[in-house]
Amino acid sequence: MSMSQVQSKPSGILARIQKNLVFHEVVAVAFHTFMLFRSFFAPPGEDRSYALAFGFVLWSITLSAIITVRGELFAPGRRRALYYRLAVFAPVVISYFQMMFLLPGLQPTLVDWELYAIDRVIFGETPAVLLEAFNRRPVVEWIAFFYYSYFYMMAAMLIPTLLFDRGQRLRELMVGGVLVATLGHTLYTFVPGAGPWKTLEFTAALDGGFFWGLVQETVSSAGAQLDIFPSLHTAYPTLFSLHAFGNRDRAPFKFLWPVIAFFAANMIVATMFLRWHWAIDVVAGLALAITARTVAVYVARREGKRGQGDDDRQPVWEPLWRIEPDQPRP
Repeated sequence: MSMSQVQSKPSGILARIQKNLVFHEVVAVAFHTFMLFRSFFAPPGEDRSYALAFGFVLWSITLSAIITVRGELFAPGRRRALYYRLAVFAPVVISYFQMMFLLPGLQPTLVDWELYAIDRVIFGETPAVLLEAFNRRPVVEWIAFFYYSYFYMMAAMLIPTLLFDRGQRLRELMVGGVLVATLGHTLYTFVPGAGPWKTLEFTAALDGGFFWGLVQETVSSAGAQLDIFPSLHTAYPTLFSLHAFGNRDRAPFKFLWPVIAFFAANMIVATMFLRWHWAIDVVAGLALAITARTVAVYVARREGKRGQGDDDRQPVWEPLWRIEPDQPRP
């Protein structure tokens, strides 16, 4: 192989990557790069080391997938489509667990009292205090059930969409999900707090049972602890509700959108009732979800023509499953 051939190959790869690159990939790489820098410049310590290693793995997986898939080094087909889904979208969601090390590793000054002051200016008092009057076991268990169901809603909305949906709906939800995760996790590092449960004194502990116990166990074992602003327990369910309502003309959302909205409303109340969040965290979560949904719809429509007709760019999401010839491709 001549020197000119060796030199032309990387430039060809770069040209293909530039041609095929899509919006959420740019967002994902920028986010993982930012988190690497945040980890690198954190004060020395065990948490900082774990956060840096975790972030480097996520960054490497994402960048490698983009280079091999968008650079067309990996043959097209179902394997490439599945690999891309797992290696680009999954690290964005999994980055939440990096927060378990990064947020305490940053050794931040908590801003709970500032957030509480905002609540009092806007609402007169923070909802966690106002809702203390309803501290009864049946109410606590009802609320805790919906808070805990958040994890199942995440799985039920994201995994089937990623593996089985296609077209505009797939592009919308994936872009929205990437924006909620990346912007939300980024804001965690700038507005750290522990929430009302650790800041204020309440007249009594929450009188919960089975589901409240599950919530406490999950938060203590897998939660990032300082991840309150914005409330992603608000942002994700709100995004899912907006997505379901926007696609209510077709199954399954034709039937499920009221159920998703009902669960989302209860989850939002639960974040404050269970004393995890200030009201301003919830407001920020709502704003994040609405922004992510608005951008996602626009981007999904703009990128919808990729790979169709005379457009030789790769589609945003290559299909995992064959579409029969007599079925129009969305």
